[in-house]
Amino acid sequence: MNTLNLTRLFLLTTVLFAPFAVLAANQTEKLEQEALSYLHEHYNKTKLNARTEIKINPITRKIKLKACSQPIEFQTPKGNGSRITLKTRCPSPLWQLFISAQVNHFGPAVVSNHSLPRNTVLNSAHLAVMEVDVTNLRSAYFTDSKDIVDWTTKRSIAAGAIITASMLKTPLAIRKGNSLLIEARRNGVTIRASGTALEDGEIGKQIKVKNDRSGNIIKAQVIQSGLVRAP
Repeated sequence: MNTLNLTRLFLLTTVLFAPFAVLAANQTEKLEQEALSYLHEHYNKTKLNARTEIKINPITRKIKLKACSQPIEFQTPKGNGSRITLKTRCPSPLWQLFISAQVNHFGPAVVSNHSLPRNTVLNSAHLAVMEVDVTNLRSAYFTDSKDIVDWTTKRSIAAGAIITASMLKTPLAIRKGNSLLIEARRNGVTIRASGTALEDGEIGKQIKVKNDRSGNIIKAQVIQSGLVRAP
């Protein structure tokens, strides 16, 4: 085959296959945009108090996707932390593809203004609210510093650290020696008696209390300041 014929063959091949290459690129770009829109909509519903940043990992342009004649279907994204995988499916012609993405959620959280030693009773000067990356937080955290004023640190906390529930002890509702009411419910009737706390107690904790009238010592659950409930 002479040079002229080779040139013609090359040009003909280029003309025939170029549209398919463009189609493949357009289809993958369109799919990336649809996936991005789906993820934004999904996280707008599931992460109400967060600002979400999403980066789709580009689909290789070597994949030649056939144009989908029906709307693309997406499944709930799966993954740990910021790396997620999104399953996409075309009903007709049938094909499916997995798209990976980097997803980060940012939201308000209470942080320490400076380093806090163990057993610090928190006040407003210790705390600030900042937008932080909460993507990988596994412990419950707080969005309003007022919620943890008067709580006590279980351990030292570094300056600027996000404060989580596991770092803190709730305030004491009852202190040892406090006078209180002991409440008991029997057959739909509520009975109350005066008593004395024999231990410190947080709400929800069981402590020893003494019935002032009978002298009996029992365990009762702290309901609120000045009130415990006997089992």
